[in-house]
Amino acid sequence: MNFRIVLTFAAAVGLSACTIAPDGPQTAVDLPLQLEKLKNVTHWQISGKMAVRTKQEAVSANLNWKTDGTDFDFRLSNVLGVTLAHMAYRDGIATLRADGKTYTHTDPSVLIYQVTNWDIPIAKLQNWIKGLPLEQDSYRLNDKQLLTSLSPGCSACGFWQVNYDQYSNIDDLWLPHQLTLTQPHHSTTMLKIKINQWTIR
Repeated sequence: MNFRIVLTFAAAVGLSACTIAPDGPQTAVDLPLQLEKLKNVTHWQISGKMAVRTKQEAVSANLNWKTDGTDFDFRLSNVLGVTLAHMAYRDGIATLRADGKTYTHTDPSVLIYQVTNWDIPIAKLQNWIKGLPLEQDSYRLNDKQLLTSLSPGCSACGFWQVNYDQYSNIDDLWLPHQLTLTQPHHSTTMLKIKINQWTIR
């Protein structure tokens, strides 16, 4: 059963709110040290906006995402703060509440696709959203030695390409504030994530 989120504001507006862009580092960072520190960041929280564009629709919502080790809470809400979709992952089981109904699956990405028809690689985004490539991923760096793009290294990873923009320093780490995920070989889904606040615990 597919669930369609009905929003009262446009996706283009959702990610264009006036915010001060993070400055980023003035000099090149120590990339090996940066990546090693990112691996140890397993308890974090972000707030911002997510836009999803497919061939059928384009929507935007407020995003709140809290991660505690392998467990997480992923919530999308409208401009009034009303929860549209809430996914909780606990002990290897993902539970998605949307449209007054509850759905479960062992794979959070499969679950959200079955319910919303959105292709969101949530499990991999646990690392990608921090600017941390997985072991087989290939990536490019900007002149400050931070990731500017990333491509998965496995054919079963959805053919995603992740582009990064706007880094800020949080607890001696450079974390991205804007990500765009596309599927160049399929052109089925585009995701834009604008992070207004990082919290590392």
